[in-house]
Amino acid sequence: MIKLNVQSIFDSVDGEENGFNGAGQLTTFIRLKKCNLKCRWCDTQYAQEAEPENWMTIDEVIQRIHFPKVTITGGEPLLQKEAVEELCKILYLYEHIISIETNGTIQPTYFVDGVRYIVDFKLMSSGVMNKMNSLAFLVLRPYDVIKFVISDEEDYKYAKMLIIEHPNWEARKVFSPAMAIREIPKVGASCLDAWPVENVVDTLWPRQLAEMMIRDQVDAQYSLQIHKVLWPGIKEER
Repeated sequence: MIKLNVQSIFDSVDGEENGFNGAGQLTTFIRLKKCNLKCRWCDTQYAQEAEPENWMTIDEVIQRIHFPKVTITGGEPLLQKEAVEELCKILYLYEHIISIETNGTIQPTYFVDGVRYIVDFKLMSSGVMNKMNSLAFLVLRPYDVIKFVISDEEDYKYAKMLIIEHPNWEARKVFSPAMAIREIPKVGASCLDAWPVENVVDTLWPRQLAEMMIRDQVDAQYSLQIHKVLWPGIKEER
């Protein structure tokens, strides 16, 4: 019996471009365990290891899905490729649409309609750019997505160069600013509160990136991570 090593299954909004109707769709997320990278920008380090294991059958996973839109993420989901493919085939029979978020090290394969790949190209600031697999981007279709998480102007310049030098990359390109969280005094907080602060997104770099893209007329889409704006700094799955 095929099983998946699952970190969590939760309902939220799709925070970014997903290959279908874009950010904001109500979505059930399936987060799988284990990753083959140690990216600087990873915000789910708790899912990087395979242990403690939490094996679930495909039927058990499907019973916890509440929305027509499903996002399979990680960790790195393609490390469990056979099980992910089987899950997607069954989800497709139930008329779900599926995004698979993957880190650019493993070549995607196409085994059923109704699946879109969101493939990260890890830039210099990630510390793992040398791990990128060129075939992972060459095989993508026009309705898949290549996502660049951009943390500074050097990342931005390199991402622009990549999309110019690779006209054979058919997938849509998305530039997503790295999101920094800062603390501000909590409105209405009493001096008796132990920590009278709240987390907010620092909008300076996201705004600067948008302005540079507009100035340079970049052939890419801008994407702000909705979930990080709504729930900045939150530790549990949202």
